[in-house]
Amino acid sequence: MWGRRFGYLAALFGCWMFYIAYGEWFSWLALLAVAGLPWLSLLLSLPAMLRFRLEPGGAGAVTLGTEAEAWLVGSCGLPMPPFKGRLYLRSRITGQTRRYRSGEGLPTRHCGGYAVTIQGARVCDYLGLFALPVRHPGRATVLVRPKPLPVREVPDLDRFLAKSWKPKFGGGFSENHELRLYRPGDSLNQVHWKLSAKTGKLMLRQPMEPQRGLVLVTMTLRGDPSELDRKFGRLLWLGRYLAERNVSFELRVLTGQGVRSFPVDGERALNKAIDSLLCTEAAEKGSIRDHPFAASWHCHIGGEPDES
Repeated sequence: MWGRRFGYLAALFGCWMFYIAYGEWFSWLALLAVAGLPWLSLLLSLPAMLRFRLEPGGAGAVTLGTEAEAWLVGSCGLPMPPFKGRLYLRSRITGQTRRYRSGEGLPTRHCGGYAVTIQGARVCDYLGLFALPVRHPGRATVLVRPKPLPVREVPDLDRFLAKSWKPKFGGGFSENHELRLYRPGDSLNQVHWKLSAKTGKLMLRQPMEPQRGLVLVTMTLRGDPSELDRKFGRLLWLGRYLAERNVSFELRVLTGQGVRSFPVDGERALNKAIDSLLCTEAAEKGSIRDHPFAASWHCHIGGEPDES
């Protein structure tokens, strides 16, 4: 902006010297035109400047190690006026803040969540001589998601096999069924017609589901960036491992806000839980292992290089 202002002042000074040297009518008109140009630009630019909105642009989520950029995106519904601003990244886990410079790329070497904010946002008139602060610049969140890292030793799921079964709420498909007499209100779609014809009574195929105890996965949200990469990678791998076997589990994590719990019944819920943890403050002290939990199946996620 200052370069444009100096350029304008140089042009105004040149017109003024031209008028002093020659004193003709056209030199006077040139001086008046150059002197009034900034105010005309401001008048024409003001509607766009008042409607202008600014927010960070770029990918909302990327995978660990993927190249990504961020930039400023302006909008106003009129011809776009010049604007400027500075982007800052704040790690949601550590709280550290640094300025983002165009072309350097987002910090995707380690997984985490980053709050992207704008400071010093200003919008200019079309000549770039006047500037107004942008009201309420937008903000965004960028997630650097982990890559799955295999867990070396997974607790045996065989000892977690269901010892009993219960009727499945709402019916539906199930690999296991129990035969019983028809009761008023039962769906006719579940009637076993062949068996009913043999016995002379309406028999029903009741879908059953296993009764299982608590399946628990625990983790402490603390460590250096490489350790957190391993923790999130192992959590992603183990969560997918359980989801592929149709095992729902509860994820409990010690964070800066205490122990957080996430019920996970599939890969979608797993990804949602991990995204939330990427934007959660790390625990300063303690371990999730200091909190005793009773579970039928338990696996703790560690961050050591040789830890299972």
